[in-house]
Amino acid sequence: MGCCNSKLDRPQKKKSSGLPGTTSSTTKKKNVSKANFVSQKKGAVEDHYTIIKKLGSGGFGTVYQVVDKRTNIERAMKELPRSKMTQEASAQMLSEVEILRTLDHPNIMKVYELIESRKSYYIITEFLTGGDLFGKLLKEKNLSEKAAAKYVYDFMSAINYCHKNGIVHRDLKPENLLLENSDPDAKIKVIDFGISQKLQPHHKLNQAVGTIFYMAPETFTGSYDEKCDIWSAGVILYIMLCGSPPFFAENVEQMAEIITQGNLTFRQPVWNSVSGEAKSLIQSMLATDPEDRLNAEQVLNHAWFKSYINNELPKTALSTEALGNLGKFHAQGKLEKSIMTFISSQVTSAKEDKEFAELFSKMDKNKDGKLSQREILEGYKELGITTPPGISEVLKKIDSDGSGFLDYTEFVTASKDWKSAFEKNELESAFKMYDQGGDGKLSLKELKESIPDIEDSDWEKFLLEADRNGDSQIGLEELKVYLMQKIS
Repeated sequence: MGCCNSKLDRPQKKKSSGLPGTTSSTTKKKNVSKANFVSQKKGAVEDHYTIIKKLGSGGFGTVYQVVDKRTNIERAMKELPRSKMTQEASAQMLSEVEILRTLDHPNIMKVYELIESRKSYYIITEFLTGGDLFGKLLKEKNLSEKAAAKYVYDFMSAINYCHKNGIVHRDLKPENLLLENSDPDAKIKVIDFGISQKLQPHHKLNQAVGTIFYMAPETFTGSYDEKCDIWSAGVILYIMLCGSPPFFAENVEQMAEIITQGNLTFRQPVWNSVSGEAKSLIQSMLATDPEDRLNAEQVLNHAWFKSYINNELPKTALSTEALGNLGKFHAQGKLEKSIMTFISSQVTSAKEDKEFAELFSKMDKNKDGKLSQREILEGYKELGITTPPGISEVLKKIDSDGSGFLDYTEFVTASKDWKSAFEKNELESAFKMYDQGGDGKLSLKELKESIPDIEDSDWEKFLLEADRNGDSQIGLEELKVYLMQKIS
């Protein structure tokens, strides 16, 4: 089944009420954004990555574990041979990359770059080692309610964020939910936005796509919206708790008929030990009429989660330090903000990213995937930290894309201990990715290609301040000294 052919407009954003003094996103100039650093380039992938091993393959391509030659960071690489791709499939792939580059949520897989060679496309993403949820379900048959609640809460937080940004996933299934690693508390990451679609408010999608076991009844009639994802999530939760799907038939036609009838039951003996709240949530997610079905935010607010999800902020050293850093964020110029955003989105360690993601998710009380000023102030209060003076002005400076809220990468950028980061290898890793010639020096051309949307006058000022030996190039130590001055 193919992707919907109708081209839907991006929903118009209203003037934000999140952070004071912000302007409408429809009129603002280009600002610093995580999406700016998802590059598209042409050339041989072997120039940048070493293939470690093959992880799997499908109808269109193969996934490999790779190492970035510039930084030694592990990534995943999806190879899509041009010979196997129709024009429609190529357009679908580019659409997926475009959607992923704009999404900024700790429970959505990160994409780093797209490389195009004569024979193939290569999508470079974060390397997730825990396998998919389908594999975990096969191994454990059915999960405890506590474990199921954690996983569903993770991926529904991502889906709520998508829906609030006008994106319908349309292919939610356990195979498209990857565990970050093998730890018991590993985060779930939503992947495969290949048939996702941007949906304008009050419009409908009209083509039946997805995987039959998880498709909502209304998708077969050709008029549906984002609530198709809620149905899919309900099917996943049902399988998590009992080990088998709620609807099953031998062929597609019979499956469509059974799903449309929607006769949901809890007959298996295993359901006798499942709470009434869990069954109630499943029934509300698998309502045949989408008007009766919960939306993503309502799912996250369901009473079942309150039994298992602790919404208190993690009282760790990083939490206290992060909010302390947030309150005194100093970076003023667009150039240093761009470098810091690049590091936050591309080379932050997995351990640190996990800690920031947990704090961000706990602060994000309404689960819309962004932090309002109110949520941030509540975070200070919950951790018992005195609210810094002038915090409103600080938050406006942190809001690099002018949205009126702090996105995940903006939060990480403002909360990191940058003096420590610059002394460690994070700045060096970023430097090596900027250094396209590999000579240990950054030319103005390399910098302009790596760091977009900086004014010529800003580049002149940067060279004047950073180029300490006057060779019209920037070395790692020169960059470090420059940035240290800017944040102190």
